[in-house]
Amino acid sequence: MRSFITCLVGTNVTHEPAISSSVQQQPASSITADIKIGMTIAYAVIFLIALFGNSLGLFVVLKRTSACVTNLFIANMAVADLLLTLTVMPYVVIYYYRGDAWFGGTLGSLTCKAVFYVIPISIAATVFTMMFISMDRFYAIFYPLREKIFQRPKILSAIIWILSFVLMFPYVFLYQIQFDPSLNAYVCIQVWPWADPNDQTFEETFRVLKIFHICLFVIIYALPLFITIVIYLLICRTLLLRKIPGNLTDSNRAAAEKSKRKVVRLLVIICVVFALCWFPNYVNHFFWFVRPDQGHKLPIYVQFVFGWLAHANSAINPCLYILLNRTFRKALFALFPTPSCFDFCQRRPHAITTAQLQARGSGSRQRLRNHVAPSERRKDTPT
Repeated sequence: MRSFITCLVGTNVTHEPAISSSVQQQPASSITADIKIGMTIAYAVIFLIALFGNSLGLFVVLKRTSACVTNLFIANMAVADLLLTLTVMPYVVIYYYRGDAWFGGTLGSLTCKAVFYVIPISIAATVFTMMFISMDRFYAIFYPLREKIFQRPKILSAIIWILSFVLMFPYVFLYQIQFDPSLNAYVCIQVWPWADPNDQTFEETFRVLKIFHICLFVIIYALPLFITIVIYLLICRTLLLRKIPGNLTDSNRAAAEKSKRKVVRLLVIICVVFALCWFPNYVNHFFWFVRPDQGHKLPIYVQFVFGWLAHANSAINPCLYILLNRTFRKALFALFPTPSCFDFCQRRPHAITTAQLQARGSGSRQRLRNHVAPSERRKDTPT
């Protein structure tokens, strides 16, 4: 039987064929060479983007930016995406060529439990982060004069990860290493505690499994995303209608409104992209667990593409940070020692002091701005 985590990684595996004729094992040897090559290339692309993009994003947030809730959001998402990148993507590619084969011993048992425990943790952490951040934005927009609801971002981050680890902890006990004589190899599979050994048709086991996956779908996808989307709809409506209280000038008011809208836009887009990327994979789940009798209507290559799209979300996120977050973009370019086009575009003309202008003698202000070397500008700019 396919496990929930096996579904997440995009495989099509079952170990109890008596449950349903439509939920049969799809051995790696039956996957065509074209599908193997195409999916391997597709995963190689998103693996490189996700690995370097999220690693760089995490470094920028930890070293170059302030500890605010938005940066906490980026850091948590980067960690979750890295976990998914380093576990799921290599496993899926290996599955295309080796199928379910694992390795035995203590190390095999530990890696079996660890790999398939990390996968749901990363998904849960991503969804909970988006939900908590939306709550923080809601409180900041609707009650701007009160204290922040999450005054310590690090504590909020710890709560998110602890909650994810606790809710997904049953997977540590579910996964075990067993020797499969038909494959002549060890396999990492789920062993369900509710399975009845006297039930030769596995009907009751499959019924419980269906309920189990429906509950997981609601807890770590549908309900958190529904709450998040409703909150952002309320926030967007308020930003369009409300004026900022206080004695702010028109320019300050416009700048504050623009800044808030940019932050909310980034968060909303990331939330929507996550929902769209992962929804096709839950279509796979629907056919695998809720309507297995209709599973044959979804071709195997479509199932693989749906799984790849879900994993591609980990590569899309860092691209969104760079495109939509100006502060993150500035901190990213600041990592590189060589002056870039971005540095020249952001350079302010008043970086040269009056004393420096007088010391230059006969040159005009404009000539000095045009000819002074970038390295000299940085050296002479007052701190």
